[in-house]
Amino acid sequence: MAAEPFFDLSKMDLNRVIYGPDEIRKRNPHRFELELLDAIVHFDPQTMDCVGYHDLREDAFWVRGHVPGMPLFPGALMIEAAAQLSSFSYHEKFGNDPNSMFGFGGIERVKFRQQGRPGQRFYLLCKDLLFNRRLSRFAVQGVLNGRMAFEAEIVGVTIARPNASQQSADT
Repeated sequence: MAAEPFFDLSKMDLNRVIYGPDEIRKRNPHRFELELLDAIVHFDPQTMDCVGYHDLREDAFWVRGHVPGMPLFPGALMIEAAAQLSSFSYHEKFGNDPNSMFGFGGIERVKFRQQGRPGQRFYLLCKDLLFNRRLSRFAVQGVLNGRMAFEAEIVGVTIARPNASQQSADT
């Protein structure tokens, strides 16, 4: 039996962008092809619950080579998109530290249930399970066309950041 989404998306205004790309970039370091979080449409600062999305575009870097003639959004990128939503939540709670960032520490309890294709909007749902500065754990889900695409737990850890002058030269 498929799991139920954490949140009833039909009761949310999914067109009301709370945080767009510029606001997300202030919290997450991802750039260029690996920006897999287009918008946040729900964020609760009390619970840190959030819902965002990534539009699966026809011109995305993975379309040409991930099953030519039948492009499928890779499961690894589904997880990466959810990790970016988790990172956003982490940075909303703890702020940005120029010397460290929220990094991927692991993934557990992963189940894929549906494939994504170009032209779809991929919703990401995130709930915190353990929230502290050194190690955090999030329950995440992906939803496509109202159906569960995947579910997992993301573990994030604080990792050292390269110095600020090197970062700005790379962006």
